[in-house]
Amino acid sequence: RLGKAKFNAGLTEPTSTQTSGSAQPRRRPKKTSNQADADDLTSHLIRELSTYPYPDCLICFSSIHPKQPTWSCSPLIPMLETDPAHQSQYCWTTFHLKCIRDWAEKNYKEVKAAWEAREEFGKDGEWRCPGCQGKRNKLIKGYMCFCGSTRSPSSHLGTPHSCGNACSRPRTSCSHPCPLLCHPGPCPPCKIILDIPCACIRKQTVSVRCGESTQVSCGQICSKMLDCGKHQCQQTCHPGACSPCERKDNISCWCEREQKVVSCGEGDVWAGSVGCDDRSTEYMQEPRKGFGCRTVCGKSFDCGSHHCMKSCHPPASHSQLGHCPVSPDRITTCPCGKQPIASSSSPGIEALPVRLHCTDPIPTCASVCLKHLPYCEHQCQAKCHTSTTCPPCSVDIVRPCRCGSTIRTLKCGELHVLDEEAGLVKEQEILCERPCMAMRACGKHQCHRVCCPLASVAKGKMKAVATQLDADPDGLHECDRACGRMLSCGNHRCEERDHRGPCHPCLRSSFEELICFCGRTVQEPPIPCGTKIHCSYPCSLPPPPCGHPPTPHTCHFPDTSCPPCVHLTEKLCACGKKILPNIRCSLDSEKVSCGLVCGKLLSCGGHKCDRKCHAGECGACTSMCGKARKLCLPDVHPCTNLCHAPTSCDEDEPCQTRIELTCECGRIRQAVACGKCTSNPAGSAKGQTLKCTTECAIKKRNARLADALGIKPSGGGLMAEVTYSDELVAFARANSKFLKLVEDALADFVRSSKTNQVLPPMPHEKRNFVSKLVGLYRMDSHMVGQDPHRSVQLSRRIDTRIPTPLLSTFIANKSTSNSTQPNNLGKLGNLRGGLATPRPTSVNDSVKPSPSTAGALRGWTAVVAPAPTVDARANTPNVASASASRVGSPAPSRPLEPGPVGVPHNASPQIDSSHDFSKEAIPDNWED
Repeated sequence: RLGKAKFNAGLTEPTSTQTSGSAQPRRRPKKTSNQADADDLTSHLIRELSTYPYPDCLICFSSIHPKQPTWSCSPLIPMLETDPAHQSQYCWTTFHLKCIRDWAEKNYKEVKAAWEAREEFGKDGEWRCPGCQGKRNKLIKGYMCFCGSTRSPSSHLGTPHSCGNACSRPRTSCSHPCPLLCHPGPCPPCKIILDIPCACIRKQTVSVRCGESTQVSCGQICSKMLDCGKHQCQQTCHPGACSPCERKDNISCWCEREQKVVSCGEGDVWAGSVGCDDRSTEYMQEPRKGFGCRTVCGKSFDCGSHHCMKSCHPPASHSQLGHCPVSPDRITTCPCGKQPIASSSSPGIEALPVRLHCTDPIPTCASVCLKHLPYCEHQCQAKCHTSTTCPPCSVDIVRPCRCGSTIRTLKCGELHVLDEEAGLVKEQEILCERPCMAMRACGKHQCHRVCCPLASVAKGKMKAVATQLDADPDGLHECDRACGRMLSCGNHRCEERDHRGPCHPCLRSSFEELICFCGRTVQEPPIPCGTKIHCSYPCSLPPPPCGHPPTPHTCHFPDTSCPPCVHLTEKLCACGKKILPNIRCSLDSEKVSCGLVCGKLLSCGGHKCDRKCHAGECGACTSMCGKARKLCLPDVHPCTNLCHAPTSCDEDEPCQTRIELTCECGRIRQAVACGKCTSNPAGSAKGQTLKCTTECAIKKRNARLADALGIKPSGGGLMAEVTYSDELVAFARANSKFLKLVEDALADFVRSSKTNQVLPPMPHEKRNFVSKLVGLYRMDSHMVGQDPHRSVQLSRRIDTRIPTPLLSTFIANKSTSNSTQPNNLGKLGNLRGGLATPRPTSVNDSVKPSPSTAGALRGWTAVVAPAPTVDARANTPNVASASASRVGSPAPSRPLEPGPVGVPHNASPQIDSSHDFSKEAIPDNWED
C-alpha cells in the first residue's frame, strides 16, 4: 500500500533523552494461555493436533487433520481392569473416528462369536486399543469432544476437537473440577489447598495440596492415653493408633499366691463373683488385671468338713467362710433332680431319706439320669449318680470305616476320645485292615495304605489311577518315592516325587564360558546344564588315513568321530575270492560279501562250509554225517547223526530209512523203516512180504481179458461225445478267435486246483455264449459285476472235465466232412448246415462297428466278430411263394434285396447265423 512506503520502519539511534532517562519503554504483555505448560503431555498433544505436520493415525497411517472427526483413548470409555491392584493407564492416542470404529466393531464381533461358539451367550465382545492394548467392552458411539460434554464439536477453535468449555472430566483423586478448558491428554494435578487437622489431642490444622497425603502431623508430642490406661504416648504427632506401652509391670494371680512380670497393660479382668460360695453375689469393687495360677483354692467351708475345690479365684472382701455346697439346705433333690429329699421339718412319704449333716451321703433314685452329655447329642443312660460328670455314653451307633468298605457298631463313648494336647474331645477314626489298591498320583505305584480314605477311586484291582481331578486335599495319594528319571540334560536325575508326564528341565547352570574344541566359538554364561556347543566352522581334525578328501562337516570334539569316507573304491571280499568294485571306502572288509558260498573244507575233513562269504573261521561242522551205514549194504542208507568225524558211525540206533514192501503181483505197496542196527543186523523188514487181496486177482483177470480182446490197459476208457447246439456252432464259426481264447481259459481252469475263477469283462452276446458252453464242461456259472464291466464267474463241480470233442474240433471235422461230400442242396443246404455266405460289399457298404465295439477294445472283446445283420425283407420271406417254388420247378436265382451300385446281383445275402431255420416248413420231397 502507499502508506507503507511512508512508514519509517528502520532503526534509529538512541537520543540523549532516551539514554539518560531511567524509564524503559512499556512492552505489550504476552497473551497468557489457560492451557498447561509447554512441557507436559497435554501441551504436546495440542501442538501436534493444531500445527502441521499433523500426527498419523495408527490404523490407516494417514494424517489427522483438524476438521476430521477423531477419537482419543481416554477414560470416557473405561478399560476392563484385569488386575484390581493395578490402575489402568490410558495412552491418549488420537485416531480417525471411522478407522477406530471399524477396528472396534470387527474385534467386538469376533470375540462375541467366539463366546457364542463355546455356548456362553451372556458374555459381551471385547476390543483392544491399537496404542496401549487396553481392553474395552463398549463400542464408540460417535464424535465427542475430549471431555465428553459436546457431540460433534466445532473445528474453528484454537484446540481442534475441543468444545472450548471448561473440562468436565471427573477426577479420580478428588472431587474438584479441572481448571483447564476441554483438552486432550490427562488432567493436571489439583492445586487447591486443604486444611486438615492433625491426629493428636491438639487437633491443629495443617495446609496440604489436594491429592497429597492427608496423614499430617503438627510435630508435637502425641500425649494420647495408651492401651494400658496408665501412661501417655511420647511419640511425635502421628496418624493411626499408638504403639503398645513398652513398660513392664508386676501382676499377681487372683488368689494372690503368685506374681509375674508382664508388659504394661497385659492381663485379664475378673468378671464373675468373688469368694468360695457358688451363690455369692459379691463382685470386685476395684477391677484389676491378673491371671489364674491354676492352684486349687483349698479354703474350708463353714461346715469345717469340706474345702473349696475351685481353681484360683479372687477371695471375698469379708472374712466370713463360704457356705458348704453339699449342706442339706442346698441339696434338696437327688442328683438327677427327679425326686426330692425329705427334710426334718416336712418329711414326705415318697421323698428320699432325710439328710441331717453335709457329711451324710446324697441319696439317689432308681431313675435314669437323662442329663445331656456335653460331647454328643445323647442323654446319660446310667442310673442316678452322685458324680459330677456322667459316665461315657453307652448308646450304640453305626459308623463306616475311613475307606467306607466296612461298617462297625460301637458305643458312642468309645468313639469320642479326649485330646490331651488340645484339651478337646474328638471323634476318632474307625480303621479296617484292607489295603488301598488305588494307584498313586504317579500312576506307577499303588497306595497300599490301610483303610485309605481315597480307596473309593479304585474302580477295579490294578486299574484305577488317581488323577488331578480327584479330591485329595491332604495329598494322601501323592507318591512318596523319588522320580529318579534322567533329565533332559543327561547329567542329573529328577529329585522330585514320582509324577506323571515328562520331568521338568534341569535348572542347574554353569557360569563358566563354553568354548569349542577349535577355540573359535565361545558361548557366554550362564550355560544351562546339558548344553552342547554348536560350532559352525569346518572341522580342524586331520583327514582320514585312506588318503581321500575328508567329507565336509562342522567342527566337533575329538570324542566324536568324523563322518566315514564316502568315496567308492575296490575291496577284497571277506572270503578272499573276489575283488568287488564300487565299495564304500569306510566299509570294513569283513562286511564286504561276494555272495558266493564259502566252500572251504571244514575241520571234519568230509564237508565244506555252506555259509555265504564271511570273515573269520568257518566254525564247527553242523552238517549231517551222510556216510553209508555198513549194516545196510548193499543198500546205501546214510547216517543221520551230526558229523562225528573222525570217529566211525555209531549204528546202535535202528536205521530210519524208508524201504518199500510189495505183494507178489506188485499192486500193493507199503513203506517201512529199515531198522538195521548192531542189535538187529537183519532189520525189521527181513523176509516180510505183503499178501495179495481179491482186488489183485481181479486185476490179473482183467489183464488177461484185455490181452485176449486186444484192449490197451493204459487207455483211459471211452467217454461219451457231447452234442453242441446249432446256436453255439453258429456263434463259434463267426468268432473263431474268441472260441480259441475261451477253450484255452476253460482248459487251464480244469487243470488247475482253483474252485472259482472270474473271466474278463465281455459284451452280452459273448456272456451268453460262454454261459452255454461251460455247461458242457460240467461247471456252474453266474454273472458278476455291472455293465460295461459285467462278466462270468466259473465254479468247479465234482464232475468237471474237458468235453470230447472240443467245439473247435467239432467245427473243423464238420467242415472237412462237408467239403468232401458233393453239395447238391444249394442255398438250403447252407442254411441247414448253419453256414452263412457273406454278401460281397463295396467300400461304401462296409460294416462300421460302433464306438463301443471298435478296434479300441482289446482282449476278449476285440477277437469277437461283430454281430451279423440281416435285412428285414430277407428275414421274412413270402411263405406262399417259397412253397410254390419248392413244389414246382426251381425258380431262377435272384438277389433277395437290391444291392448298392457296383455290387453283383447274384451276391448271397448276409444271414443271421443265430436264426433257427429248422423250424420253417420244408417239404419232404425237396430233393425232387
